Amino acid sequence: NAMGRLFCVTCESVVPTELDEANGFECCTQCGRVFHEHVFSTDPTFSKTPGGQSTVDGNFVPESGVVGSALTRGPRGSRVFGYQVDSHEKTVGKGRHEISQIAERLGMRPREELVGAAHRLYKLAVQRNFTRGRRTNQVAGSCLYIVCRQEDKPYMLIDFSDALQTNVYLLGSVFLQLCKLLRLESHPVIRRPVDPSLYIHRFADKLGLPTKRAHHLVVNTALRLVASMKRDWMQTGRRPSGVCGAAIFVAAQMHGNINVTKKDVVSIVHVGEGTLNRRLTEFELTPSWDMTMDEFETRALEYEEEQRKLLLEEPQAPSTSGGSSSAAAAMATAAGA
Repeated sequence: NAMGRLFCVTCESVVPTELDEANGFECCTQCGRVFHEHVFSTDPTFSKTPGGQSTVDGNFVPESGVVGSALTRGPRGSRVFGYQVDSHEKTVGKGRHEISQIAERLGMRPREELVGAAHRLYKLAVQRNFTRGRRTNQVAGSCLYIVCRQEDKPYMLIDFSDALQTNVYLLGSVFLQLCKLLRLESHPVIRRPVDPSLYIHRFADKLGLPTKRAHHLVVNTALRLVASMKRDWMQTGRRPSGVCGAAIFVAAQMHGNINVTKKDVVSIVHVGEGTLNRRLTEFELTPSWDMTMDEFETRALEYEEEQRKLLLEEPQAPSTSGGSSSAAAAMATAAGA
């Protein structure tokens, strides 16, 4: 019980009051006058049905805060006053459930942040009636893939296709239509090529290399091979999975004690063996192919050092003194003439 003070009409003075949360009223402690009878408690209450089962009293309030109600028929014609879920809430809730399921299957981390961002995109799609005539899981997968592209997460569209058990081209069509709806087709995140180095660690983990040292060697060499391929324009116009597969296979062959076959690489990066062979043939035409292991490592370290220096250099403001003196000299010459 809680104590307070209110003005009592009967006592004609300010009197202490007593709040009885169990019975739901507040009364005067001197004369017993009841001030309020609608005091609500946050504790759940239960009531029994005609069948003897206990049920929780009250309604569930959705995220939107709008509570719908409906009068339905219960057993033996009895009337039941219950909560009716809005169709919009059903669609939005189903979309969040699908997004969460896809993120769980793919093992995404941090899952809650990615699911929340994808769910906000899904709400925009629902508001613009994009879900009509399309499967919920495909729209949910497209929203989550957009977030993965924005956050540079190592997941490709074919991974979503495997998780949803749907055609990758159909899922890609939904993704492009959603980008057009959200005006993202011209956004740099969507237009720029996907960096293949994002997927190296993930593919190497799936490869199941025998030791940690072998994993470390293959990953480092594959990342440097991808950087070399990017310098030779091999990335442009090609899928990142094929470039990653070629880099991992060549890196494993460079370290001779690691046994990795083309079949192993093909099963992980989701490309055909013909595609992998074409990427290897293209890599043979680059200058890096003719280098030895030591030469390639030395060139890679030199390039990394050059990039580091470029990042550390501060842009210098253009000097205007030389230009001013040149202009003054030109004007003096013209005046003398």
